[in-house]
Amino acid sequence: MAGKARVVVGARSCIFAPLKNIKLIIVDEEHDGAYKQDKTPRYNGRDAAVFRAKICGAVCVLGSATPSLETLYNANNGKYELSRIANRIDNCKLPLVHIADMKRERPGTLVSGILREKLANRLDNGEQTILFLNRRGYSKIFECPDCGNVEECPHCSVSMTWHKRENIIKCHLCGYTARAPNTCKKCGSPKAKWRGHGTQKLEDAIAAMFPSARIGRMDRDAMKRRDNYRKVLGDFRTGKLDILIGTQMIAKGLDFPRVTLVGIIDADISLHMPDFRAAEKTYQLIVQVAGRAGRGDGEGEVVIQTMQPEAAPIQYAKRDDMQSFLEEELANRTEYSYPPSKRLVRHIFRSHSEDRLEAFTEEWANRAVEKFGDICQIRGPAPAPLERSEDFYRWHIWYFCKNVKAVVREINELKSEIKIPDDIEEVLDVDPMSLM
Repeated sequence: MAGKARVVVGARSCIFAPLKNIKLIIVDEEHDGAYKQDKTPRYNGRDAAVFRAKICGAVCVLGSATPSLETLYNANNGKYELSRIANRIDNCKLPLVHIADMKRERPGTLVSGILREKLANRLDNGEQTILFLNRRGYSKIFECPDCGNVEECPHCSVSMTWHKRENIIKCHLCGYTARAPNTCKKCGSPKAKWRGHGTQKLEDAIAAMFPSARIGRMDRDAMKRRDNYRKVLGDFRTGKLDILIGTQMIAKGLDFPRVTLVGIIDADISLHMPDFRAAEKTYQLIVQVAGRAGRGDGEGEVVIQTMQPEAAPIQYAKRDDMQSFLEEELANRTEYSYPPSKRLVRHIFRSHSEDRLEAFTEEWANRAVEKFGDICQIRGPAPAPLERSEDFYRWHIWYFCKNVKAVVREINELKSEIKIPDDIEEVLDVDPMSLM
């Protein structure tokens, strides 16, 4: 407020800082879904930055190596001005990208033959490697072969993750924790086993392959103490670590000149998400992680491990062909009326009573179609992909439209005609980034 600071750096909420005479706003990694707040008020920091720049007469720069489709759509339509950077920093060459088809590896293989070979080469040469796996914990699913039961959180419709070192199972949604089971909870079978893998299991596997390698891990579990993040990155920067394993924490923003190899484990995880942005998020994540390789004098290499080597996001990322990917993805979105060709409003209802929730959302959807179905396309109701969260059942309705204000106004009018029961809560999310 006093005007003593000429530059202010901050996270999402800093866009509301009480500053005067703003002339430039920079939104770094503008495509990142973290700019959208998932609790009320559900604003998007990127969009708020554009609006604030407009009312302040300032310039807003949205920066990203993998811009969102919404931003590129606005640039193509003349709303934004597009500026490209043709070369990497210091004119470094783009890394050479290899795709490892995991269907050709032995079942259960965590590290492909090509990645293992290149890891050994880096260790021999004193170079560094980053291994990315966007799943923490040790194993993801405790499954019984006799009855087919999967250990799930008692409060959420998600499987529990095993954290081997603490010997606990944990819900990564609500935080529920319990002792790791030895037998199937449903039928008591001792044959139940853990399947899948996370960063803890990857760390153990790499340590077994290369006993002399110095390995660090960065994920939410390993970074519980405030100074852990700084220590691990500091050790990696100074060469005290050979291999850094991590989740999205290491996907972008890291610049280590001695990193010449990046391995992306299970690169297609995000492709299976029930989200129309699944392909876009997969492409962005691969490109961002791959960009950590070859930022110094040594040329970089990237190994993408996947069960779907032919998938468009993976092939376009390998060829560094963002324009073709975005054109294809935009055509797919437009065909089905998904953003950015139309705006999306997501209406979420939740209740402890599944039957009452289903009945009410059906009634609401029918009335909505009658009242304002002519100004938007209404889809649903249907259970949310994450059907149960923290003991609440969740259903949702989607409104695809050109005029958000008109749709929100009609929704508010309908609320005055249909009383929402006291045991049902609702959330209206305009331009949602998460559809879970």
